[in-house]
Formats: sequence, structure tokens, C-alpha cells
Amino acid sequence: MGMLLRGRPRYLGSRVVDYRRLNDIIRRNNHRRKLLITRRAPSELDGPNIHPIWVTKVPYPNAVSPSRLHAIEQMVWEQLQNEDVDVILDAIEYLMIENGVEPTLRFVSKLRDMTLLTNSDFYVTVSDGLDSRVLNILRRIVE
Repeated sequence: MGMLLRGRPRYLGSRVVDYRRLNDIIRRNNHRRKLLITRRAPSELDGPNIHPIWVTKVPYPNAVSPSRLHAIEQMVWEQLQNEDVDVILDAIEYLMIENGVEPTLRFVSKLRDMTLLTNSDFYVTVSDGLDSRVLNILRRIVE
């Protein structure tokens, strides 16, 4: 018998979305905080419900190096434990460039599992530059 996940109903539809729709995702369920793993600088983000994790090689508060996937995982897990928060990965191409495709997909899979365990929504934004084979694997992992 499989484990039944209780909680709020899952959002029907794609969880792998075009990066140009990021603001739509941020506004969805706007009473919930959004943990945004992103390449965008904190000054580019506005909204009281956004908690950014800036992925950069520049030392900055709440910033984390792209090569430290385990650190990003830990930050996400701590946030998921502390409050109801949805997770948006808005830096997948950059993480793939820095870490390789397979380690990044394993990382995405872990994030997905963590959000499932805590009844949080999980989204990944992608650009047109993502290889269709990788995009199909990503969709299978996330959806």
C-alpha cells in the first residue's frame, strides 16, 4: 500500500514553467511565502512574501555559491520545517552549467521530495535554451 499524502490539494497543471511566468507563480497563493532560489539580485525582487536565496559567486547575505547544492538543500529544508512556504527554483540552467546536468537533476529531485513531504508547492522555471531531452527528464522528476 502506498503512502497517502494528506493536506491541501495539489495544483493541477505544469510545475515546469517558462521563466517569464515567474511573477505569476509568485502571485499564486500569495498568502503563502515563496522561497525563491534565483540568479536575480535581491534588489530586483519585490514582494513581502518572497524569501530569496541568491545563487551567486559573490559573497552577500542570503547568497550561496552555485557549487554548494547541499547548502541550498539545507536552507530549503530549514524553511520548510519552520513555516508553510512554496519553493521556486529559478536558477536551473546556471546550476547545470556549474554542477553538471545529472547532479542538478538529482538536486531537483531532492527538492521535490522535500516539498512533497511538507505539502508545499514546487516550481522550476526554464528558458528556451534547455535541451528537450533534459526538459523531458525534468518534467518527469517534478510532475
